[in-house]
Amino acid sequence: MRSLGLRNVVLFVCLLFLIAPGYSYRLSDALKSNLRVGDRNILRFSAQHGHLNPSRERAQLLQTSLWQQTKAMSAEEGRLRDKRNGVNSRVLYVTDYNADPSGQYDSTRALQTAINQAFNMATKHELLPGIPDLGGVEIHLEGGDYLISHPLRFPGKSGGNLVIHGGTLRATSNFPRDGYLIELWSSQSESLRANQTKSSLRERKGRSLPLSKEFVAYEDIIIRDLLLDGNFRGGGLLVVDSIRVTVENVYVAHFETDGILVEGGHENVIRDSFIGQFITAGGDPRESDFTGIGINLISNDNVVADVVIFSAAYGVSLSGVGNYITGLHAYNKATSLGGVGIYLQLPGFSQTRIVGCHLDSTGIIAEDPLQLEITNNFLSGDANILLRATKKTHSISYLTITGNMFTGSSRGVPIVALDESAGRFTSVYDTLVDQNTAYGMALKATIARATLASSYTWRLNLNERLLFRDFIQNTQYSLYINGKDFPKHVLRSVKDNTVVVDADSRVSGTVSVLVDQSSDSLVLRSGSEVPVDTGAVGSKALFF
Repeated sequence: MRSLGLRNVVLFVCLLFLIAPGYSYRLSDALKSNLRVGDRNILRFSAQHGHLNPSRERAQLLQTSLWQQTKAMSAEEGRLRDKRNGVNSRVLYVTDYNADPSGQYDSTRALQTAINQAFNMATKHELLPGIPDLGGVEIHLEGGDYLISHPLRFPGKSGGNLVIHGGTLRATSNFPRDGYLIELWSSQSESLRANQTKSSLRERKGRSLPLSKEFVAYEDIIIRDLLLDGNFRGGGLLVVDSIRVTVENVYVAHFETDGILVEGGHENVIRDSFIGQFITAGGDPRESDFTGIGINLISNDNVVADVVIFSAAYGVSLSGVGNYITGLHAYNKATSLGGVGIYLQLPGFSQTRIVGCHLDSTGIIAEDPLQLEITNNFLSGDANILLRATKKTHSISYLTITGNMFTGSSRGVPIVALDESAGRFTSVYDTLVDQNTAYGMALKATIARATLASSYTWRLNLNERLLFRDFIQNTQYSLYINGKDFPKHVLRSVKDNTVVVDADSRVSGTVSVLVDQSSDSLVLRSGSEVPVDTGAVGSKALFF
């Protein structure tokens, strides 16, 4: 009741100070003009005057000041209430541990103490077996700007159901270059990786993660409403062997290695965040010098949603399976300067969905893709999709690239290209590249349609449209004759992506073809008998 009365008094004073200046302004102005107070001709502020009346300005400043004081008093009441509740309070204010919110002094020890204290507040419950439930404890940064000289590392023991939020962390000039501002890496995880360092973790690319049940150290950790400034000394956030970690509304800047690195674990979500090595909005003269990785996922079953990556050598690097990327806007580094928007580095085992993203001047690279979906995206500035072979002979399987928009500079850049410098794709199964649109780029697909009018031999070269060279696996054609002739005709060849249809006599006709470079139809194996059409007796074997 006492706090309620104090709040009412403050609000009454605010109202009084808001009304009084305006009233006195009207009265004095009316007296000067020999007008009544209620006269409608009293001059008021207008755009013609170009400025507010001084008394009105004072009123607005006072209003802002009082509102800030009211908010501060309300926050202080909450803190006092939490303190009175003692062990029942699960909000840890870092200034209570002597952290400096002004950013003048090193707050590493104070912040680390608060984190350690949070892990000492476990309830009697568990999340996953062996992971104590911390009861929703909050580490509140109170909107402060804190300097740290060492990584803030979660304790060696496991824990979950914890929130860190509401402030800025900045690395000092002596912050370790292999460190991350916040590190979720338990002692047990470290012992399981006895021969690995943080640097070797982030270089673990192109190797499949074990699909068996992994050790999980942390669960249900929420990291939100933060700015992480690496000061070009290390990375932003390291998440190892963790499950269901949410990174939300986090701005990561000035990292040297990774903005966010996730290694092991799964079901982590990174959303509504902004990540960039240099703070820029595009067209930066330093773009050729961008390094590092915005989001490095060496993990399975994660989600990246509604994230902007505005500067880094690689936007998103994926070395795990079952990941989902949606709503990503990446203009981290142009392809012409060596940048990659999304890099899938798990050859022969992608199982990734990339849906509804915008890649601006920076494309997608997929190594030996298997079960990869790239749909409904917008790739601009000559950004394209590169399929890279990593072995002498390899296959592309279950690849879907459909419904995407491409736009470029009319220099003939293909929307989908092959990098077979290390070997050829020798087989293609259940792969669909079709129904994309291209403006100023060369349209490529696994399905092509063409029509040609001729009189004896129809030769249709489809190399300009087809993605793979000399790789037509299914062909359909129709011959339309002008007149009453009924020639015999045959599909003579599909070599070098050129369909050749011959007729046994010279006629005026048009051939339409539909070809597919993916093997997705039933193939009759040896030993199976092809049904015989008895009605075709008397015709030559090649002609129907």
